[in-house]
Amino acid sequence: MYSVYVVDDEPIILSGITHLLDWSKLECEIAGCFRNGKEAYDAIVRHPADIVITDIKMPVMDGLELVTKCASSHPQTVFVILTSLEEFRLVKEAIRYSVSEYIVKTELDEAVLTRVVAKAVREVERRRSIYSPQQTGAEGVQGVEQMVQNLFLMRDVSASVRVRLEDKGLMDSYGFVAFLLRYPSSTLETSWSIDDYMRLYEWQADIIAKVLPSVFPDSVRVTPQCARYGMFIYFIHDTRGDMWRSLVNRLGEKVRKASGMVTGLESYVVSSSIHTSASALVEARDEVERAVTAHYLGRDDFELEDLDLDSVYPKIEKTIAQRNTVGFAACMRLLVTTLSTKDHGPGQASFILSALSSAVRAGLGAIGMLDEEMVDDLFAFTPFILSRSWAVHTLEDVRDEIESLLKGIGSASSSPIIDKAREYVLSHVTQRITLSDVASYAGVSLGYMSKSFKRVMGRSLVDYVNDMKVDRAREMMAASPHMRVGEVAIALGFENIYYFSKVFRRVTGMSPSEYQKQLQEVQ
Repeated sequence: MYSVYVVDDEPIILSGITHLLDWSKLECEIAGCFRNGKEAYDAIVRHPADIVITDIKMPVMDGLELVTKCASSHPQTVFVILTSLEEFRLVKEAIRYSVSEYIVKTELDEAVLTRVVAKAVREVERRRSIYSPQQTGAEGVQGVEQMVQNLFLMRDVSASVRVRLEDKGLMDSYGFVAFLLRYPSSTLETSWSIDDYMRLYEWQADIIAKVLPSVFPDSVRVTPQCARYGMFIYFIHDTRGDMWRSLVNRLGEKVRKASGMVTGLESYVVSSSIHTSASALVEARDEVERAVTAHYLGRDDFELEDLDLDSVYPKIEKTIAQRNTVGFAACMRLLVTTLSTKDHGPGQASFILSALSSAVRAGLGAIGMLDEEMVDDLFAFTPFILSRSWAVHTLEDVRDEIESLLKGIGSASSSPIIDKAREYVLSHVTQRITLSDVASYAGVSLGYMSKSFKRVMGRSLVDYVNDMKVDRAREMMAASPHMRVGEVAIALGFENIYYFSKVFRRVTGMSPSEYQKQLQEVQ
């Protein structure tokens, strides 16, 4: 069983959370309830909990101080923050200390709490794998992994930790290496789901774990703050400083080749420079994080800016609750413009998407239109995002989806947008059709087009396009029974005969040649 502490100065919240769920179904138990951070911290010191659900604003010691104090001493404890949208500037600070999740109080119900606790349980297991004695040697959770993890998750390393790292001989020659992944986009030929991405991520992790020791025998994997499934970061020590760059390049090439054979993922390697003293740990971290940000922005020359968007999220909740599509569009335009024009890192983008998710849930919940599965789907790829364009496209998907929902578009058996999509497909059925072409013709984002088409039509846009092409192929074969299969494939915009045959068999249950033979026998 996973132990859970609940911390809030409002008795009704404590009681509500305690009795809202059948905790045993989640393999959890409420191990304690506390009225302020001080009480909770004393309890954690005596008996560490697996999960702590805490309010931010409390007397004596608030939730932010509680999270901060526990960050270095109990990194295996998973924190969930209770907040309001008006307190998001505090949530932003808490996220720096590896808070797993947060709940907006106005949307707290059984479904939301179940989802958040289930996610926290998964995070508990992940941290156990990082901080277990088997992984960290004799020092247990105070091992090397934790000390280096703190540099990224808690943003600093104490003087005593620096001394211990020096005593272990890890500060003589060290640096950081990050592997950045580019996931494939869905096409007519291949559709990718979140589960597909997770499998690719796990395979990529295995590839790196096997290749890395051949170049750098001494390494420690660390967890990034954001884009958790978009990159891998390693602390490399006891390496040759004069060979650092060439070794990093060799590693990158070996991982790229292995990835091409196994996962097909594009893998990029960036690194810090080599350092030789504990005093440069933060500098080394900042170097690799800047390299990651350069990759995210698509350029090396940048200066990070304060995006100043904290006041937007309550407005988004309000405009949705009022069904004010004009106001909602204005708020989303501000988010899109800010991310498109101001220099920021993937961590800032991740926070914006998390805050937007909460605002959308709260707004839809206020008018009884919250579909948890739909909202989860909109933001499902946030942990994978490692490019500015992907972050902007996600915002555009959210904008289009919520606007159409508020306007009542896409809730019936058809809609103007879906009608335009079908019109485009039918008028271009003999050409090569891309999903982006269809979305552009309909005037919506690619993500929204894919989701709304399936919701309205009951099948994916990919399936619809292929079905229409096969219908036309059968018409062509009926008119010319001796027409070559390759000629039919080319006439319908297929890139090769193999894929045409595969699609044809999926739709009709037979190959194009078998279908032609059947037609000839009838005639």
